[in-house]
Amino acid sequence: MPQIVSTVPAVLDAIVAAVRAALPGVEVWDGQPVKQTADDVICIAFTGEPDEAAVNSTISLEQMARDPARESYNITCLASSWQGEQENAKTVRDRAYDLVDGVAAALAADQALAGLVMRAMVATQAFAQAQTDRGAVATVQFVIHVDAYTR
Repeated sequence: MPQIVSTVPAVLDAIVAAVRAALPGVEVWDGQPVKQTADDVICIAFTGEPDEAAVNSTISLEQMARDPARESYNITCLASSWQGEQENAKTVRDRAYDLVDGVAAALAADQALAGLVMRAMVATQAFAQAQTDRGAVATVQFVIHVDAYTR
């Protein structure tokens, strides 16, 4: 197998496909959403801020070689739930975490993403909720950690 610079492009494709298959009926975006049309949305490789890096690599000792074969990186993603005219924060909070649980379950079902990586898993989360003039919204920013070989 030839050396590639990074598994990131193929991994993003695989994660988007896995999450869409695992969560039918949930709007899943590859990157920044263009137009949200559903109450529940998941954005793979989007921090919530346009133009902000959503994939960050960690240089490991194995990568500090002339011909590195390993990479480790984090993909920042969002899961958000909104219920129009709903003031109950618990409803949207629980649903936002249900969405993250769905992503985690999809990855747990095939942590290697069909042999593309050694492991991909939900690693960390940050939570925010708000009452807006259009109802309650809850957003979980989460990170998918990936360990892979580039050949």
